[in-house]
Amino acid sequence: MLVGMTKGEELPTGEDDVRRAPAPSEASPVVQGATGPSRPNDATTASADGAAARADAEQPSGDTGRSSSWDHVAEWYDQLVGERGSDHHERVILPGTLRLLGDVRGRRILDVACGQGILCRRLASLGASASGTDAAPRLIALAKSQKGERPIDYYVGDARRLGDAVPGTFDAVTCIMALMNIDPLGPVMEGVASKLAPSGVFVAVMLHPAFRAPGQTSWGWEEIKAPEGAWRGSSPSRDRPDRGRGKRGHAKPRDVSEVRQYRRVDGYLSPAEREIVMNPGRVASGGKAITTMTYHRPIQSYVSALASAGLLVEALEEWPSVRRSQPGPRAAEENRIRREIPMFLAFRAVKR
Repeated sequence: MLVGMTKGEELPTGEDDVRRAPAPSEASPVVQGATGPSRPNDATTASADGAAARADAEQPSGDTGRSSSWDHVAEWYDQLVGERGSDHHERVILPGTLRLLGDVRGRRILDVACGQGILCRRLASLGASASGTDAAPRLIALAKSQKGERPIDYYVGDARRLGDAVPGTFDAVTCIMALMNIDPLGPVMEGVASKLAPSGVFVAVMLHPAFRAPGQTSWGWEEIKAPEGAWRGSSPSRDRPDRGRGKRGHAKPRDVSEVRQYRRVDGYLSPAEREIVMNPGRVASGGKAITTMTYHRPIQSYVSALASAGLLVEALEEWPSVRRSQPGPRAAEENRIRREIPMFLAFRAVKR
């Protein structure tokens, strides 16, 4: 079970206890080398952001897959992400999804695992004929309660049984931040293919499987020591530690070091499933845990499932977080590594 332990860490949904995470100079230990024993709890990995890792995976009786329905946390989830979604939705996920879709005007688009309809409303506002389906009746009820200028069709249904849940075919299908919460994948991809018109496209966004695997990846720090006698900066006369002390012109060099953040990956190719706590901050304060399931798979598993359903990947993108740390001694390094290690993986596949 994954639990974020310190204030300011991102929750399993990708949300922070505070909107801008403080630079954790006082909270994250420095380890000597990348193999050091200290491994800070990876709060960014559990199930991602707001739109988050909400699964469209529960359906009753007779289904062979695991259940990870969000119906029991619908109100909590709605309060968490709000009407427009989190900052990750607004600044990364929705703009990236729309870019991969292209011009949506006049196109029929189905959003699978639509939650309370954040993407559906955006698509409709841009001129698409939008529909959404989700396994959680309460989330669909919340989606229907949001009135827009254009009508949106919503359906309660299992992502692994799209043929039973949603009538008709579509020019495009989307699935945003939910595939890593649905098991098995095969029926989902087959259902998507069955709902797509010829040459239709499927756009999906998920937590990056390589770098955001719950329980298998974590942030850490290492101290890189400079060669003995090295000066910080280019001019010893400006930066020498004993300037103004001792004999003029006889400053002694000092050892300097640089602290760097890294992403540790302890496993990747082996599939794994894990129960995750969605509200670690409240749990730490004595509140009741809200849990759901997440399923780690390597990227090849997604590509294989798509190919088996007749869907060919034609675009693949990796998106970093756009959040920035609050000022602090490690903020610059945190911001650098956040830009370098992607948080999300997105793809567009076409029906062959």
